[in-house]
Amino acid sequence: MHEELYKMRIELAAMLKNNRLLRSAVSEVNRIDMVRAALILRSSSHVKVPVEDILEGNLPKEVPVKEYVFINNFSNLVRIGVSNMEMGNTLSKHLLINGYRVLSENENGYFRKSNPVVYSFNHVPPHAVDCESRLDDCLRRVYSREAGNNAILKAMYVHNKIIDIYPFEDYNAELAIFALNYFLMENGLAPISLALTRQEYLDQVSDCLKGVRQERFYEFLCSAVYDKMNGTIEACQEYIKNQG
Repeated sequence: MHEELYKMRIELAAMLKNNRLLRSAVSEVNRIDMVRAALILRSSSHVKVPVEDILEGNLPKEVPVKEYVFINNFSNLVRIGVSNMEMGNTLSKHLLINGYRVLSENENGYFRKSNPVVYSFNHVPPHAVDCESRLDDCLRRVYSREAGNNAILKAMYVHNKIIDIYPFEDYNAELAIFALNYFLMENGLAPISLALTRQEYLDQVSDCLKGVRQERFYEFLCSAVYDKMNGTIEACQEYIKNQG
């Protein structure tokens, strides 16, 4: 699969390179998918949330106002992330801190000072004083030569470590999902919308935090990235064909 993904990455980059409208369309689809993925802990049917309509300013009656606010805030975070990436910047703790400030609407937001028990993942994070150093170590490891070149495995590692560390008072899973998709895009792959139920996601990530059945989440990510890349390429090919 990884050889196929490498070829797909080259093919997609070639199609997007000199086509501004196509790049814009793909970027918009990716933004919607990233927002939808971040809703997995906030909605039992996140894949059905009309994210596109909400981002266009419509507020369906069934969507709580607080979710409308979150969707718009997370969309702003995605825009910041894309701008950050376009400047050639890697994923960093500063981007994550900024992301927390955007989502929490607290311009002074920083690492947590409390020591919570994360019941949703049945997990006890490290002490608050260790959050920053552990996050630094996570990012240093994932960008080291020793980490290899498996972008999906490294994206999964970053995601799981952010939840493990739980660096902020809130929005940690959402930021972990943002980091996962950011890392995929940084490596030329398409972001995914996490087509899992909330409970499936919680179970798989909880297993990863315990060091068991980690291959289940990894296999899901590989399949999801492959499907998204394949679907994106087919849509681009159809667009180019119609334009010709």
